[in-house]
Amino acid sequence: MNKIKDEVFGELRFDDVWLSEVTLTMFDNCISIELIVEGNDDDETIRDEQRNAYKLFLENTPSFINSVEKLVVEYTEQYLKEYGKPLLPNADIQKGIEPTGLLFPMVLNEGDIQFGFLFESKFDPEAGVGVRYLNGSFEVSTQDILT
Repeated sequence: MNKIKDEVFGELRFDDVWLSEVTLTMFDNCISIELIVEGNDDDETIRDEQRNAYKLFLENTPSFINSVEKLVVEYTEQYLKEYGKPLLPNADIQKGIEPTGLLFPMVLNEGDIQFGFLFESKFDPEAGVGVRYLNGSFEVSTQDILT
């Protein structure tokens, strides 16, 4: 398995994508999730846009995490309502959502600053939840939003 030491992401191992682990506090729990960096060409290079997105994330982690937590809870409440399921207290929603990855996707448009969070969800186990940050705005949907 290939390993590299990137100047921003640090040590990464390659397994179809570049991987590492990152420790964050989310929903008042200290968690370790996968840090995923998608390669951008046949050589699986990491682009400056991805590095800049990670730097931005690191500089603003508390506010980004706060926004993501709110969006995931609101999205789940909307999902429950849409499918006629009983609404739950925020604490119960948070227990049913597990953060699994912080993704820095392949760069499709030069200059884009993009990253996202992947979540497993007991409320939607097939599609999960994904939150994407793109050039200053957040969007939440299923995990497919990040692929």
